Amino acid sequence: MRHLSVPTDRAQEIIEIIRANDWQSSEFRIHQIEENKIVIPLSDEFPDILPENIIGDIVYINPISNPQNHGSWKEIFEKEIGQEMFSRLDDRLSTGHEIIGDIMIQPAHRFSDEIPDYVDALVRAKMQTHPRIRLTLFDYGVKGKFRVRDLEVAAIRLDKILQGNELEEVPVELLNSETIIKESGLQIHLDPREVYYSGKLENERLETTRKLLHFRDEINRPLAVCDLYCGVGPNLAHLLSHHGLTGSILANDLNPACIPYLFRNLSPLKSLSVSEIDGILQVTEEIQVANMDALVLASDRNQHGCWDVLFVNLPHDSLEHLPHLIHLLRKDTPSIIRGWSILPTDELSTLSDRLFSILPNRCSHSDISFKVRKQYGATKSMVGFWIRIQPE
Repeated sequence: MRHLSVPTDRAQEIIEIIRANDWQSSEFRIHQIEENKIVIPLSDEFPDILPENIIGDIVYINPISNPQNHGSWKEIFEKEIGQEMFSRLDDRLSTGHEIIGDIMIQPAHRFSDEIPDYVDALVRAKMQTHPRIRLTLFDYGVKGKFRVRDLEVAAIRLDKILQGNELEEVPVELLNSETIIKESGLQIHLDPREVYYSGKLENERLETTRKLLHFRDEINRPLAVCDLYCGVGPNLAHLLSHHGLTGSILANDLNPACIPYLFRNLSPLKSLSVSEIDGILQVTEEIQVANMDALVLASDRNQHGCWDVLFVNLPHDSLEHLPHLIHLLRKDTPSIIRGWSILPTDELSTLSDRLFSILPNRCSHSDISFKVRKQYGATKSMVGFWIRIQPE
């Protein structure tokens, strides 16, 4: 059976990543095979190619059964509700879930009447399979101008799993949905009910850091980085973990709920008290924090020509915003745009031409690259793109 062999000093970090992606086989045990190595049993869903954020080696060994295993969530669920009911389960509930720290996000939809009993059974089954989950939230999609998830508490684990009417007796402070993500040695604080965060972009952040390390070496100085849609700062947290990679930083987000988390997630800000930010504030000698519309910020001439790297992570609107942001980039040296966009899949073939048309005098087609990251619904794709901008 496939296992992942990893050094013991990196084991906890790798186990967190494996479990967050549902790649660990719950039927078998993690165990030590050498003095400095452990092996993690892998599920069938683990990719054939080792993801970039995971170190280790794939080995084929006999598994050791987990005596505490109660089966997969599907087996537990089907045993409780019966095979016939299982076969009729609404696919808006059965397809996938996401783990963020100690919180599980369960896709759902609003019911016109009471939530069917089998929905509670589904949540219980998943929480039994993932014993480290403290809280499960129903996800009803996104809401509001900040596009945060519309989440509702579905269950909490105390001395047992509590659901439905039992939640009314739980002190409100215990239903707090703030959590901590462990990501490649970093700790990212957030509340998914207040801010946007995607754990699925961790590999993107690692790739971004690697490429910008090479770019830093090329221009032979720390990079001035502008992140206009920074959220709680995961991109910047990765960059700041590398000494000498960044110089000046501008971290901005329109959602005011992101600002306190920036001060908790960006290492140079952790010792500072958070004040309300209106516009742009020079927080340290090198870091500015802003809470404003990115297009308004980009019209500030004091910011023009200042930045080596521009992050554009507003997937539904990145391409529409991009023409208004290019004045922020330096003109005397090369610069980089790193962006993400959600596009109809049938428009992917013209993306390079579309990006080139925005910057015809500062780049060539060879300066543009992109990768399709994942499907987004039935007809769209999430794309990550890079543009190298030439000096004028």
